[in-house]
Amino acid sequence: MTVAFQQPTAGQFAPPLDGLAGQIATQVIDTVKRAASGAARSQQVALGPSEYGIPCTRRLAYKLLDWPTVNADTDPWASIIGTAVHAWMDTTYRAENRRLGRERYLIERTLQITPALRGHSDLFDRDHGAVIDWKVVGLDQLKKYRANGPGDQYRKQAHLYGLGQQLAGERVEHVAIVFLPRGGQISGLHVWTEPYDYRVAIDAIKRLDTIRDLVLHADPEANPGAWALFPTADAHCTYCPFYLPGSTDLAVGCPGHK
Repeated sequence: MTVAFQQPTAGQFAPPLDGLAGQIATQVIDTVKRAASGAARSQQVALGPSEYGIPCTRRLAYKLLDWPTVNADTDPWASIIGTAVHAWMDTTYRAENRRLGRERYLIERTLQITPALRGHSDLFDRDHGAVIDWKVVGLDQLKKYRANGPGDQYRKQAHLYGLGQQLAGERVEHVAIVFLPRGGQISGLHVWTEPYDYRVAIDAIKRLDTIRDLVLHADPEANPGAWALFPTADAHCTYCPFYLPGSTDLAVGCPGHK
């Protein structure tokens, strides 16, 4: 008997797929999720520049202790699209350097920002002295970023890359985030910029050092009640690997920000 393929998070599709179409749909989704869960970005343990600015202290504490995740079945499609766009931009800007006959753009450069922090900067434009980071977002999110700016997490990430480029010997004057639309046209992109300020990066590093010190002193691994010392913040809880709705035991999972 063939079981109809159900899409619980895509209720706009009715009736559900069945027969061969349903089997293919199930196979595609399972294959994509399995591949995504084994990708290098998914396997990352050490915190990277994109995480230093996460506003949720508890999530950072979990990550610093390499705590077991409980929310591993999130849909990876948006991340896969982002990875594919980054790869395409990498190829495109390498071709642009060849067209120009010089290395105007530094692409996917590995930066040692501190002894404990290494990152990969999407793009550095030497002509403008500008760090450029790609973000591939949905149209609703694009509107929010256009109206309200990039938020603290992305802003700190950009300045951390700026510090890394500066330490690598580059003249850094600006940071920029290019929000690329996941749907629509490339002309609908939004670019946020501000002058580079190494103090933004230093503050992000100091904050994480403070959280790390609290983790060591509170030792929530031995004292589970200490998890309550780490405050939450609105940071897209449903995508957090430690999110467990309704949890009353923080040693198992976090119920999310309230």
